[in-house]
Amino acid sequence: MNLLQAQQDRPVRIINFAGMDWYVRSGTGNPANNLWSDSEKSVWVDNQNRLHLKIRKVGNRWYAAEIRSVHPTTYGQHRFYVANRVDLLDRNIVAAVFIYKDNKHEMDIEFSRWKQKQAPNTQYVVQPELPENLYKFDLKLQGNFSTHIINWQKKQIEFESYFGHKIALPQAQYLINQWTYQQKSLTDDKQYRIHINLWMVDNQPPVNNQEAELIIASMDSPVSPISISGKATPLISLYPNHYYDHIFVYIHQTSADIKYKLLQNNKILEQEDIQTDYFFIDLVNKSIGKYDLQIQINKQVFRYEITKNY
Repeated sequence: MNLLQAQQDRPVRIINFAGMDWYVRSGTGNPANNLWSDSEKSVWVDNQNRLHLKIRKVGNRWYAAEIRSVHPTTYGQHRFYVANRVDLLDRNIVAAVFIYKDNKHEMDIEFSRWKQKQAPNTQYVVQPELPENLYKFDLKLQGNFSTHIINWQKKQIEFESYFGHKIALPQAQYLINQWTYQQKSLTDDKQYRIHINLWMVDNQPPVNNQEAELIIASMDSPVSPISISGKATPLISLYPNHYYDHIFVYIHQTSADIKYKLLQNNKILEQEDIQTDYFFIDLVNKSIGKYDLQIQINKQVFRYEITKNY
């Protein structure tokens, strides 16, 4: 089913999250013939620009939530910065981030025990769901923050999950899991869109009879307004908040001497001594193009390439 076929006969709601426009789903439809709500109580962006999807009970009916990107995506890295404990979801609930064209052209990271008490709670999967297209494992988080990546290339798809919010793996102990699928059927990058959803297996209510929530702090992709590359470090969490064209930077070292420089073509555009362990770099008035970001912690310098795509 085309996911927009399930929209009710009223204007489609659109939200802006991570610098992109997204359709909010409503109506009834697959997976599992769930009811989908486009209410602001089911799908919203908070004052920290984080996305919230919520499974809600309204009267005697349970409603799921989903968004999909208005514009297509393409080959490259798709990072999802999850901000709550998806490993603790009720066993009747599925949270998913995925890239979708149709039911035979799809790549997913799904968090669910699929109604089982002891089953693995996470899977990387490429549709159609055959044994060789599926990799399952048990996710055990150490806090609310985790990063999940679908790196879609022409000949393979790399799935990765990290503890914390990281643009890349800083050290081996941050790796939760990874899996590479050798490309067989997803041979083009036309009309695939990014989806995020929260729904119920077999349209059955949560076993605990409690509403549930998925929180995404941010995400970035090849079609995002800002993209970042560079060598990750456990000392720094760095990710874009596209809504304000900011780069958020968190420093995980106390009593540190912190400085940063933003350069373009070896010319320093701005530099600053930082007095806190959290700051942001404003790219709102910067032109489209590539920038070099240098963050100094005591005597160590970490370098990143920042691209403002539009």
